[in-house]
Amino acid sequence: MRAALWLAYRILLAWWFVFRPQHHGAVVAVWLGGRILMVRHSYRSRLSWPGGGIGRGEEPADAAIRELREELGLAADRAALIFIEKALERGEHRYDHIWIFELKLTAPPALEPDGREVVAAIFMNPAELLALPLAPYIRAYLQRRIA
Repeated sequence: MRAALWLAYRILLAWWFVFRPQHHGAVVAVWLGGRILMVRHSYRSRLSWPGGGIGRGEEPADAAIRELREELGLAADRAALIFIEKALERGEHRYDHIWIFELKLTAPPALEPDGREVVAAIFMNPAELLALPLAPYIRAYLQRRIA
């Protein structure tokens, strides 16, 4: 399954390069104390946040909750999500409209990465993350939070 995801992602990159599509997605910055949850996808080299595409007719917050459940087995209440901002980013040869949410946890969750799309999930120090390759919207968010 991981090999299929990796291959499909490479094919999508080529398609995006040619057609430059618009993409709408939702991500969640999950905080536990002063640490933030980062995930490693099977098809990307850099760390990211849990999240994914917004389905047709789906609200961004509902997509964020769905992605948390699908990728990590993490159940979240919609009322607990805090909308931060909508970012527009041109990356991976497409135009990403990204709804960024925060979720603040009070106790460590039982995370269950799906093992197909998400292969690892760990809470990290946000200042240390800035030394790593990150998506521009994640870097900007962390820089604002640290400042």
